[in-house]
Amino acid sequence: VVMDVGAGHMSLDLVARKAGMSKGGLMYNFPTKNALLKAMIGRFIEQHHASRDLMLKDIEEGPARIFKAGILAAIEPNEKRDSMGLSLLAASAIDPDLLEPVRQALRELLKDMVGSGIKFERAAIISLAVDGIMFERLLKLSPFSKDQINKIKKELISLIDEEVHKP
Repeated sequence: VVMDVGAGHMSLDLVARKAGMSKGGLMYNFPTKNALLKAMIGRFIEQHHASRDLMLKDIEEGPARIFKAGILAAIEPNEKRDSMGLSLLAASAIDPDLLEPVRQALRELLKDMVGSGIKFERAAIISLAVDGIMFERLLKLSPFSKDQINKIKKELISLIDEEVHKP
């Protein structure tokens, strides 16, 4: 429903109708619109973690393995997750506090990066680059071709490897 009508026009009535359930049944789990949006943001974060975990199988063991997988998952297009992310970004205009779980996840990511041996400044630059790529894709503003994005991914991974393998 958020993807169809936008977060500002989403109502529990519309969601219940689309889900084929009663509004009371929906409200049992999500008593308010914000509670539902908050749960959706939690689901968005879970989907990112699931994508990251899938990427782990292709990354060799090392101190920044999870960080690398997170970068690859964030950059990799995922139409369903991207649509949900864009809709939830719009939801943040309704209540910026809804994005607190995302802020917390980003703080944890930065902490994990630095904990894996990556200097704060490099970790921040890599994180900002990934965020920029992701938001450009979400907003359909990216000037990069698929080949260029793949080259950027390789360079970001290279920056991580250089940092964690410094003597």
